[in-house]
Amino acid sequence: MLDGERLEATVRVRGTQDGVRLVLPRGVPFPSVLAHVHDVLDARAAFFRGAALVLDFSEREPVLEEIVALQHLLDSRGVRIQAVSAETAEYRERLARWGFRTEPGEPSRRLRLVEPSGEEGPDGAATYVRRTLRSGMSVEAPGHLVLIGDVNPGALVVAGGDVLVWGVVRGTVHAGRNGDTEAVIAALRLAPMQLRIAHLVARAPDRGAQLLDGPALAHVVDGQIVIEPWRIERR
Repeated sequence: MLDGERLEATVRVRGTQDGVRLVLPRGVPFPSVLAHVHDVLDARAAFFRGAALVLDFSEREPVLEEIVALQHLLDSRGVRIQAVSAETAEYRERLARWGFRTEPGEPSRRLRLVEPSGEEGPDGAATYVRRTLRSGMSVEAPGHLVLIGDVNPGALVVAGGDVLVWGVVRGTVHAGRNGDTEAVIAALRLAPMQLRIAHLVARAPDRGAQLLDGPALAHVVDGQIVIEPWRIERR
């Protein structure tokens, strides 16, 4: 797990109830921030491709030139900024004057990182995590991921292979992050904010839409993510 000092010095990617939030550190020179964002985008190219995110300055003072540089970098990777957020009302008013849609900053106490309890072995064994993920928490795995617990709104799960949740998914789950369209997402109940398989995205259903009240499987059919009742004979 990253310690508090290191967390404050790095760019962070967080799942929120509305999607993905890119949180910028305070007190770090902008060239280092820009370089780190570049590395994050390239390391998770499949995850970010076609995504819309909130650029969160948090406690960092917004600078127009920095936003323009970040916007140019994100545009070059096919990522859209849907809003720019900041911790204080003064900073948000400044962003609004510059013409940006603004949001309050994500409270720092909710930004927690959960490290997987193991790594994928050479035999393809899955990473196993036993806990419920609350808002602002995230977990990643290089291969398949099995999570015993719920994925609450605002939590983020990312895996290189399949994702199996022995619980309810209400947050964001990304399977096959390296472009594997054969990856699947299975859970005791799927009521997500967002599902991603490889480069494909399935948004949360409209309010009032009927959800499957039982074990469900999300997989790719004809270039689209489809959610169906899970049956053991499928795999």
